[in-house]
Amino acid sequence: KKEKMGYCADSAVITPPIYIDNPSNVFLHDKTQLAMNSYIFATNAKFIIKANCCIAEGLTVHTGNHAIVLGSFCSDITEDTKPEGYDKDIIVESDVWIGCNVTLLSGVNIGRGATIAAGAVVNRDIPPYAIAGGVHAKFIKFKLTIDQILDHEASLYPIEERFTREQLSIIFQNQLT
Repeated sequence: KKEKMGYCADSAVITPPIYIDNPSNVFLHDKTQLAMNSYIFATNAKFIIKANCCIAEGLTVHTGNHAIVLGSFCSDITEDTKPEGYDKDIIVESDVWIGCNVTLLSGVNIGRGATIAAGAVVNRDIPPYAIAGGVHAKFIKFKLTIDQILDHEASLYPIEERFTREQLSIIFQNQLT
């Protein structure tokens, strides 16, 4: 299915079996690993995994959401009759680890360097370098200090792509208050 995807880097590793309902909306970047028994439902929105991510078995992705249409039973609503705005892209930034049996729901963005604990249901954005888990996934802690993140990124990213101390301070402050 790699050739049917919106994009799949040659270095991406996909371990079957995997189900993808609309491969043209799936984008797997360099050195991404997607393990077996994953289900990706990206019917009307994109699922984007950036470079250097490791995703364990049992990932479930839903870029869409159920709609309510007045005067219609839920069983009568189709992709063609569903109003706009219910489907949103899911983006997994680079250097993310996702544990076993995680579910990602419509519109979430997993920040660079984050770790998602096994069994989590992610229905809101996760900040960079955070550890998140639970149903519904919540921020647990940052996995590195600001100084450690700056050192880590200095080894991996060109200067124009790195977080600054100021950006990280704001991210930390927003989560810790």
